[in-house]
Amino acid sequence: MGWRWEFRVLGSLQVLDSGRVVELRSAKQRVLLAALLMRANTPVPSDELIDHLWGDDAPGAARATLQTYAMRLRGSLDDLADRQVVRTWPTGYSIHVEDDQLDLARFRTLRAQAKQATDLETESRLLSEAVSLWRGPALDQVPSQRLEHGDAARLNEQRWETLERRNDVELRLGRHDQLVDELRALVAQHPLRERFWYQLMLALHRGGQQAQALDVYRRASDVLADELGIDPNADLRRLHMEVLAGSAAPVTVPVSASGPTWLPPDVADFTGRVPEVALLTDGLRAGGTWTITGPGGVGKTSLAVHVAHAVRDCFPDGQLYLNLRGGEQRPVEPAAALDRLLRGLGVPGNAIPSSIEDRVDLYRERLADRRVLVVLDNAVNEAQVRPLLPGTSAAAALVTSRAALAGLDAAHLVPLDVMPPDDALHLLRAAVGDSRVAAEPAAAESIAGYCGRLPLALRVCAARLVARPHWQLAKLASRLSDERRRFDELVVGDLDVRASLALTYNGLDESHQRAFGLLAVLEMPDFPAWVAGPLLGMDVDDAEDHIEALVDARLVDYAGRDGIGQVRYRLHDLLRAYGREVAPDCSAPLRDLFTHLLDLVTRADAEIPHSALRLEPQALERFEWGDPIGWFDAEWLNIQAAVSQCASLGFSSLACSLAIRSAAFCDLRARFDDWAEVNAVALDLGDSRARAILLQQRGILRGRRNQFDGASADFSAAQVAFGELGDAWFEGYAWYGLGWMHEWGGREAAARDAHREAMARFVAAGNPHGEIEVLCSLGAIERRAGGLTAAQEYLGRARLIAQELGDEASELSATLELGRLHQFTGELDQSASLLRESLAAAEKLGDPDMAANIRLFLADTLVRSGMASLAAEQLRVAWDFFEEQDDRVGKIWVWRLNSQLATSADEALRLAGLALELATELKLPPELGRSLRCMGDALARAGRGDEALERWRSAEDVLEGAGFHAEVEELRTSIG
Repeated sequence: MGWRWEFRVLGSLQVLDSGRVVELRSAKQRVLLAALLMRANTPVPSDELIDHLWGDDAPGAARATLQTYAMRLRGSLDDLADRQVVRTWPTGYSIHVEDDQLDLARFRTLRAQAKQATDLETESRLLSEAVSLWRGPALDQVPSQRLEHGDAARLNEQRWETLERRNDVELRLGRHDQLVDELRALVAQHPLRERFWYQLMLALHRGGQQAQALDVYRRASDVLADELGIDPNADLRRLHMEVLAGSAAPVTVPVSASGPTWLPPDVADFTGRVPEVALLTDGLRAGGTWTITGPGGVGKTSLAVHVAHAVRDCFPDGQLYLNLRGGEQRPVEPAAALDRLLRGLGVPGNAIPSSIEDRVDLYRERLADRRVLVVLDNAVNEAQVRPLLPGTSAAAALVTSRAALAGLDAAHLVPLDVMPPDDALHLLRAAVGDSRVAAEPAAAESIAGYCGRLPLALRVCAARLVARPHWQLAKLASRLSDERRRFDELVVGDLDVRASLALTYNGLDESHQRAFGLLAVLEMPDFPAWVAGPLLGMDVDDAEDHIEALVDARLVDYAGRDGIGQVRYRLHDLLRAYGREVAPDCSAPLRDLFTHLLDLVTRADAEIPHSALRLEPQALERFEWGDPIGWFDAEWLNIQAAVSQCASLGFSSLACSLAIRSAAFCDLRARFDDWAEVNAVALDLGDSRARAILLQQRGILRGRRNQFDGASADFSAAQVAFGELGDAWFEGYAWYGLGWMHEWGGREAAARDAHREAMARFVAAGNPHGEIEVLCSLGAIERRAGGLTAAQEYLGRARLIAQELGDEASELSATLELGRLHQFTGELDQSASLLRESLAAAEKLGDPDMAANIRLFLADTLVRSGMASLAAEQLRVAWDFFEEQDDRVGKIWVWRLNSQLATSADEALRLAGLALELATELKLPPELGRSLRCMGDALARAGRGDEALERWRSAEDVLEGAGFHAEVEELRTSIG
């Protein structure tokens, strides 16, 4: 192969292609890959893989489905042709990797080498390297109970055993002082591992802290008695006696043979805050809400993230992190925060309620009985935070804010002040080295004093010293003594923070100063390196070099990798504020950036599906960033911020164009709140044509939200505006939207008239794709209304036009509707043939969502044909997809059809009840009406005729109100 794959299992499952993260969105693919990696280079039997994938609930076609998953995994790894990575064996499958391609192999090698080491220094180095490979619980977020309780559990135990061995060796080397803070965190994470208590107690004893060592023994005794009903082991008791006796003799150290995580990386050299860390780790383990408060730059976020990492194992169901942006002009609104949190908890966009009250209820329902930690950073006030608190004893919340947030009921307040003198000096020593501080102790104390022992200022100063190893500490202390150089907006004690920031900023050359200022002006929450290219007027490589130089200077932070593998960066709030003070004129660079962003958005938009509005075609270069939907996902928050910033800068045309070109993405991803926000911003700025397009898009949005009156008003206004502009292309879509609204309102005649008006405009504008949409809608209207001949004619024309255009996607739509038509007319063989043709086309186009839905319609036809086993097989395959994607409408269909296939009345009632419950929750009239009918059928089968009739009558009312007259007639016929 021409690239290099790397796999990581010591934490969340990760796949990297030449260093770039490759996202495996399918849960089943992740399970299959994890099971193979656990026995890399060895064939794994199919039965074992099936067990990992489904446990005791394997479908009847498990082996065939396993083959499909293996094929898809090969596709994700570009291994379909060579099959050198995932290989097939008579008994199963295997994955082949070199040792340096799998972190687990490196971990095992380092452990073995450490065991053979001939000196303690080498053993410590090898064990430390092995421990550093871990990023969290093994196989985190791989949804397989067999793996979780088997391989993952064994690996996690090996992790802690390795860390115990490393600590033993470090203690033998006399490094007890360096271990204390880490061991405090470890006993908080793993209170039942007696080895960590022993090591902490010994480290304190060796450091002369006898009282603290005795307190550790007391705490260990309490925990073991409360949790397990046992006394400390012999090693702990013997050490306790040594401490009580005050023995100075060295104690011999015996060597001892997990949901989504959004946490930012822990601060590698986190220093001090020992009382606060202990209080917060103990407190969070017990649950509740904990609030860290203090002035800007005091280290609230660093402490919160550090503590959150320390207690991760106590919250196996996930750790959610959200920056509420309290230090910015536009803090995150509670509704938007709930949208992001719900998505993180697995709620699809189209299932997120519109009202904040309903979002809060759904959020707390999702958290009920789950051990989840919610970290809310940079909160503004109580009103912003209160809706985001879990409200359950199983979960815990950690909040940071400059405000006291005293109004939060039952919250535990942890005020944070500047660092104690010893901790401030410890931070400097950790950064620049013991030798430099020991050589100039007075200068080091002066630096800490001038910085007011504020962590942010101390870290900036440390970065300067590290970057200039030839500097004496006295030089920096002298520069800090000049009060004219201090940051006068944020003062703690006698420190003016601007001085410490200016020291770093003034050390940059002009080009890097300009880069820092311009990046600070951006309102994007974080950004990839390419953003700096058009902003700075240089190529991407030079721009990335500039950013990395700013990272080295601690003016820009590394924020991790996004879903398409891009490295992302961000600026700390205080550094952003300072950067804006020193920024050059930014109007032209920002316009260049947003123009470049619009070009990317336009080309990505041209390659994703559109519904109810296809923008006029343009001669565009191909989108070069891979999957356009994945790119949109990675950059969406920045696009949203760009619309707002363009509006504030007066770049009205750019703001409108960005909003228009991102609407299809919002529609596809059900980002309805975001869509509404950018649409509203742009509507206030656009010229007559842009405003008309935005009204049309808002109509589509309102239609998705079942706000039919508002949608109709928007489509009507857009139709008038496009008519006045003489723009037949867009006027056709406005009429099409009006027809769509009439369909939902049951106004069939008006729907037909509107669609015919749309057809006339599409023909005049030369938009055959629009014609096909109208023809398919007219065909569906006639099918539902019982106009079967007309439906046949419309759909036949749609299919013919699509074939002439070579438009496979449009031909698929027409063929699918024809298949559904023949199902309704009772021509079941022809229906099945057309639906199978549609299914083959969907699979060829690589549209798994469409394929799964076609399987539903095909299963419905097979049920009507009496082919129960074939129908059940289609439903099993469709269910796998809907379960992975959490497609709730798809699940409703499967439950309804399986209710018809059920072999007992009780099972039919159970499945119909599941469908009706979820359809009622989603408030979709067609699904509710059909589910009411299904429940009526199940009740009749159970001999409960009166109840059945009541449900059937309710189904009639719902379907009639939705305009599904043919289904109403079919229902009436079936019940007599």
